[in-house]
Amino acid sequence: MYILGIDGGGTKTKASLFHEEKGFIWEEEEEAANPHSTSYAHSVEVVNRLINKAYEAHFLSENTELSIGLGVAGLGRKADQIKWLKYFQESSLCLHKIKEIVVENDGKIALYSETLGRDGIVSICGTGAITIGVHQAKTVRVGGWGHLVGGDPGSGYHIGSQALIAVFDELDGLGPETMLTSLILEGETINRMEDLVPILYQDFEKQRIAAFASYVFQAANQKDEVAINIIRETAKGIARRGGILFQKLFQTDVKNIPFVLAGGIFQNDFIVKEVTAELAAISSVKVIKAQRHPVVGSIVLVLKQQGYSAEQIETMLTNTSGRQKRGL
Repeated sequence: MYILGIDGGGTKTKASLFHEEKGFIWEEEEEAANPHSTSYAHSVEVVNRLINKAYEAHFLSENTELSIGLGVAGLGRKADQIKWLKYFQESSLCLHKIKEIVVENDGKIALYSETLGRDGIVSICGTGAITIGVHQAKTVRVGGWGHLVGGDPGSGYHIGSQALIAVFDELDGLGPETMLTSLILEGETINRMEDLVPILYQDFEKQRIAAFASYVFQAANQKDEVAINIIRETAKGIARRGGILFQKLFQTDVKNIPFVLAGGIFQNDFIVKEVTAELAAISSVKVIKAQRHPVVGSIVLVLKQQGYSAEQIETMLTNTSGRQKRGL
């Protein structure tokens, strides 16, 4: 049994080939596959290229039955998933080789990469942000509407935006002094904060704004109160969204519900500490910082579809000879 797991993000796409006995035997990366930031045609093209590369790597023969698990950013609604599959079916030359294909959003695979198919909540905070909860057959989301709708609270974009607000408030005399100003001047190699304005507006990308989050983390490490406050307010927002999902999906007497923190923002220990402290008010959740790559969750999608329990999946993924592959 071969499963090609694919994590299609807004920045890049990763694929990993799994065999039930050999484990993880091949991996590859491609460009972004979010159909809303690129297009459905482009998203499908990226996936088709990865499928072809898996065959070209000589791990698969023409007669191999291949199952595919897809977790793609931007496919949070069932209608979007159906639309994506339609594009795939109309354009793929590999359909005759595929036994089954399971399509979900990237949030669900981020959760499953850590819970290995068990229910729980995941907060994904990278360039964008979304919180997703899964319980039995029900999946509920909070946020993830994009940076133009509310600024994507909890995201790198949001934190970067708060940094820019803080330094320009200081410049205008509307806010306190902050170490963020000197860090940004040095990091962006500019002489005056005013010089940053044409740079941002002439080449606007949300990833560019999200990059300013790193200055917030640097300043917080140096005890800058403005930066610390940005992180604490962000942590409160992340925890609040998780609490709303918990109320919607789980009973208060349920214990040890996994709450997974995934995405680049949680590479910073301070924000992990602050979010964990805020979530302490919900005694039923168990906070887990993501360790595995989300592509593992896309393989779990297929195994769940095939009827394997979480315990069986855990055994299969951890006992195979390929477990030393990156991500496990």
